Parts: sequence; structure tokens; C-alpha cells
Amino acid sequence: MQSEIKAETGQVHEGPVGRQNPLLEAARWLVQTQEGILLIFVVALSLFLSLTSPVFLTQRNIGVLLSQISMTAIAAFGMTALIIAGEVDLSVGSMQAFIGVLAMQMLNQSKSLPLGLATALGVGALVGLLNAGLTLGLRINSFVVTLAMLSILRGSAYISTNAAVQNAHGLPEFRDLGNGFVSIIPWPVLIMAIVFILFYLVLNRTTLGRHIYVTGGNPRAAILAGVRVKLVKTLCFVLTSALAALSAVLLISRMNSGQNNAGFGFEMQVVGAVLLGGTSLQGGQGSLIGTLLAVLLLGTLNNGIVLLGINSNWQIAVNGLLILLAVLIDARRRRAMGEG
Repeated sequence: MQSEIKAETGQVHEGPVGRQNPLLEAARWLVQTQEGILLIFVVALSLFLSLTSPVFLTQRNIGVLLSQISMTAIAAFGMTALIIAGEVDLSVGSMQAFIGVLAMQMLNQSKSLPLGLATALGVGALVGLLNAGLTLGLRINSFVVTLAMLSILRGSAYISTNAAVQNAHGLPEFRDLGNGFVSIIPWPVLIMAIVFILFYLVLNRTTLGRHIYVTGGNPRAAILAGVRVKLVKTLCFVLTSALAALSAVLLISRMNSGQNNAGFGFEMQVVGAVLLGGTSLQGGQGSLIGTLLAVLLLGTLNNGIVLLGINSNWQIAVNGLLILLAVLIDARRRRAMGEG
């Protein structure tokens, strides 16, 4: 179709109606979306590290990096759905310690990998159900409930083990879960990919996903539309805790032991990655792709700090700064949209 000029309106229509330049659209996505900006940072940081460290692009380092971020990503996928729904769970760090020692004890006693996994995921889901019950049933802020649960789980991990490390006895197949490969793909990375695909489909292709977004965005409108808000939030709490438990299982498999001091600061890594990925702390808005890219950015940054011989304490400081940056970006975006 040739260019068409409507003199009476002054409107000019160039080319076929509705057709966009794909390169232009890709460029706009890169510079105008949270996911695109994160992708630019990931690529730029990776290029910098590949030029400054001969170890960065080795197969071993990439495998270790991806395996490490897999555990954070798995927990962060559940947290993304929960924060979109308008709640938060700060107990996921202590969950790594509590589920870790519990699962290791069960594995050592039963010598059964399926039973150990079922115990870990089942107890994790029950903790999520308890968080939901206290938050929704008693109408207590989830920040307060899960902050208390953080201490309860950590204390329970110490009490149940007398502060002793729970080493694995046998079960080489369990160690393979966190350290083995499927072809050249580490098991944790494969599990992360499966969880990502499932959660992406749920959030973007199902009625439940739409209900999660509307529940966090406008709970009152969701109730009027017939959405069972409490049930949606309960499912998000349960899924978040169950995925945190799965992350704990992968961690103890990699370490071949359950340690009650595991997971310190893990909740900040997870929540920080979710916020940095573009999920709003106010609920109703978020991206699973953004979360994955944010986890990859944080993991690559931490990996680079180690490879370049920088004081590892900078990892904590940098993660905190990025969380603050993510919150500021979210606040600015909401002001621009006239939401506060």
C-alpha cells in the first residue's frame, strides 16, 4: 500500500497498516523495558568479565555459575507470583536451613530418595499453608508473619540438630541431583528450566495467572469479579514455600550435607532479584523473564567479584544497592503512571 495522506485530518499513513519494523521494535524493547535493560547489563557484564578473566567463559565456571543461580531462580519464580499477588515471604532463607537438615535426616534414616524429596516438598508446602493461614485468616501483614517464621524455622533447624551439621550417609544418586549432568546440562539448571516454563505458562496462559495479577493489582475489583482472592493468595504462598524447599534440596545435594546456618541472606537475594526484575512490591505487576534475567545478572556479578579477587563482602553491599535501586525504579514508575 502506498503512502496515503488524508488532507482533511492531516494524518499520514506510511506502508501497510499495522506492520512494524521488527528491528525497531526490538530496539525499543531493549531500552524501554525492564527486561531489555537487564539483558543489556547481563551481556555487557559478561563481555567485561570474559575480557578481564580467562576463567569466566570456561565450561566449568559457566556450569558452576548456572547451577548456583538455579537455586535462587527456582525460589524467585514462586516469589514472583506471590509478590504479584500482593504478598511476600521472608522465610525462604531459613527454609533452606530447616528443610535442608530435615530432608537430610529423612534421607539418612530411610535411604529413600523419593521419600526424602516428598518430605521436603510436603513440609515446605505446609509451611506455606501456615504462612497463608496466619496472614489471611488473622489478617496480619505477610511481612510480619514471614519475618517471624524466618526466626522460627532457623531456631527449629538449630534445635533439631543441636547445631550439628547433618552429613549424608550413602545415597550417591542424591548427590548427583545437585552435581550431576544430563548431557552437558547440570541437573539444577534443567530443573530450573522446567519450573520456569511451568510458571511462565501458568502466569501468562491460564485463568489462575490472570487471577494472580488482578488479585495483586486490585483486590476489591477481583472480589467483585468473582475471584477467590484468599484461595489465589494461599496457592501462591504454598507454591513459594514448596519451591524454596526444592531449592533447599538442591543445595544440600550440592554440599552433601544439611547445615543449619545455610540460607543466611537468601531471602534478600530472592526478593531483590524479583524486584530488580520489574515486579512491583505493591502487587499486580511483574515478569518472570525479568526475574530470571535479574537472577542471572546478580549471579554473574557475584561470580565476577570472586574471579577478579575483590573482597567478597562487596557481594552483600552490591546486592543491597541493587535492591534499593529496584525499589526506587518501581516508585518512579508508579508516580509516572499516576498511582501514587
